[in-house]
Amino acid sequence: MTALPTAPELTVVMLPLPKSAIGNLADLEEGQIALSGFVVQRDAGLHVRRSQLEAATDFPSFVNRVVASGLYFRALDYAQLVSLLYDEPPGRAEDGEDEVYLAADITAFRPERQVLYKALAIEGDQAVYLFEPLYSEADAEQATTEQETTAHQVGSGHGQACSEQRIYLDIDEFIVSAWRQGVRFGLDIAAVCEGIELDRPERRVVARSRPCVPGKNAEICEQAPGLHRNNAPRRVVGDRVDLRQFETRYPQVAAGIRLVMKTARTLGQDGRDISGEALPAPLPKDFDLQELAGAGTCVSREKDGEYLLASVCGFLNIDRRSNQFSVADRIVSHEGVSARTTGDLLLTGDEYEQHGEIQEKRIVQCRSITAYADVFGKIISSGGLVRLKRNLVGGSASNAGGDIMIDGIASGSTLIAQHGCINVQRADHCLIIGQQVIIGHATSCDIVADELKLDISEACALAGKNIHVGLARSRREVDSVLLLRLPDLSSQDAQIAVLQTKRAALEAALADHRAGMDALRGDQGLARYLLLGGKLRRHEVSLNPEQHLAWRRLSVLVAPALRTLSQLADLVKEQDAGLNALRAQIADLLAAREQSCSGLACSVDRIDGETRVAALLLRLADTPLSELPGKDLKVRLRRSDAATKLLFTGSTGTFSWTYRPPLT
Repeated sequence: MTALPTAPELTVVMLPLPKSAIGNLADLEEGQIALSGFVVQRDAGLHVRRSQLEAATDFPSFVNRVVASGLYFRALDYAQLVSLLYDEPPGRAEDGEDEVYLAADITAFRPERQVLYKALAIEGDQAVYLFEPLYSEADAEQATTEQETTAHQVGSGHGQACSEQRIYLDIDEFIVSAWRQGVRFGLDIAAVCEGIELDRPERRVVARSRPCVPGKNAEICEQAPGLHRNNAPRRVVGDRVDLRQFETRYPQVAAGIRLVMKTARTLGQDGRDISGEALPAPLPKDFDLQELAGAGTCVSREKDGEYLLASVCGFLNIDRRSNQFSVADRIVSHEGVSARTTGDLLLTGDEYEQHGEIQEKRIVQCRSITAYADVFGKIISSGGLVRLKRNLVGGSASNAGGDIMIDGIASGSTLIAQHGCINVQRADHCLIIGQQVIIGHATSCDIVADELKLDISEACALAGKNIHVGLARSRREVDSVLLLRLPDLSSQDAQIAVLQTKRAALEAALADHRAGMDALRGDQGLARYLLLGGKLRRHEVSLNPEQHLAWRRLSVLVAPALRTLSQLADLVKEQDAGLNALRAQIADLLAAREQSCSGLACSVDRIDGETRVAALLLRLADTPLSELPGKDLKVRLRRSDAATKLLFTGSTGTFSWTYRPPLT
């Protein structure tokens, strides 16, 4: 019978605790260390009195002294060690506990144990360690039995036993070894303990840096509703939407309303590198709310925060470059007008400033507008001033009751200000209708106005009541046409003739009635009665009873003549008032006729190219030139018919003509 091999025998050896390396300063031996004044030794171990830490370097110096002496902390509270090193200011005990536990003891880190610990691999913000099981022969490593080991007895196949010892690393020794290699923060104690127990080689991350936690920048919180521009399509009547307009583009605010509130910045938390060096959190950004307060706003510091208020009523504007808030009676925009940024605009303010382009097909309805960039869209003003600092190209500008001024060029555009003045430096291929038009240089334009003044006119068709052209010339075989608009006096003349006929008839009737009155007053009896009656009323004479009786008889005799005379006097008074009214009407019509004919003149200082000047008489029943469509107006201005009377045609010279109305 062959004996079965015996099972391996596992033996656990409980080793005594390492010898303490703490000594007294009076009889300090080699290999011992004296405790600092803030470290006290109790039965439970070493404690640190936080109130006695005078400087931030006190505790780190103590730890460095322990490690430099070849010692280490046994049963170390690593979390407390890190807290004492980095987190707590000297002499501060926030939780009210002055003494905190640090470690059980301080003991020697023997050289034969030190060689067991390999170098850490520093990879960026973390440290990596290669864990692998360590073994040694029992008879050759007797000296190591003072440390914590486990003996494995393994039986051989022939019944002979061989002894092999597993050597384990120690977590406290590992902490000191890492400290010596510069890893003084962020050790993962659980990961290290697991790595020590591994039965196979494995690389593990044993320490990580703690990244900083960024703070929060100071911010602005909106307080008033409607501060945001709403780019949703505008809702119109009947739950419909207008895709060309946005809901809100330029908010209006009332005085005293809170616009925004400042939220104070929040500081971040510093991080720490595995070497123990601090990783400062970036300082959050802050700002002074006063710097954001523009015209029409003010800063109010109240108990619950700092606010920016509107000090006046008006339109809110936020400058994108300076982030400054301002409230003004005018709207100021730098973003331009387009389908992407604003859509079509319907503005209620009195003044509007646009520093960006107004793009093609976009419509701006406002009162007064000043555009500092090119305009390609349509501007509709209700009566203010339309001022374009640059060019109007392919668009239009109209003003119902004000002026239009263009500092640049108007090209392929329509300008209408029938009750105002249109002033353009240069106009090319434009339709212009206004009460007064002043142009520096016009080319191939159709212009209708009461008063026209052009420095240079090239191949233009002009119609006005008073026209002055400095230089008129043709262009590409297209002549210049000047039409002097004459008034239609037929209606006024007919009214004047009717009134004059009525006046003549009334004057004749009035003369007859006055002649009848004179005939009655010529009767001797009536004359004596009237003379005596006047004296009696003035108390110049008095009558006796006989004379009084005779006066009564005379009154009876002249009574019919007196009644006739009174009736004629009333009729004359009435007809005289009617005659005065007729004379006033005739005078008003004559003045209006004179006014409509005054100032009708046309002059050209110099003619250089084919130019035609004609008088145009439009009847009241005809459509006014300003109301004709663009194509029809172009044809009407260049057409010669019975309504036109040629005054001049030629390619050189000058021209001057003043209208003289016919006598009535």
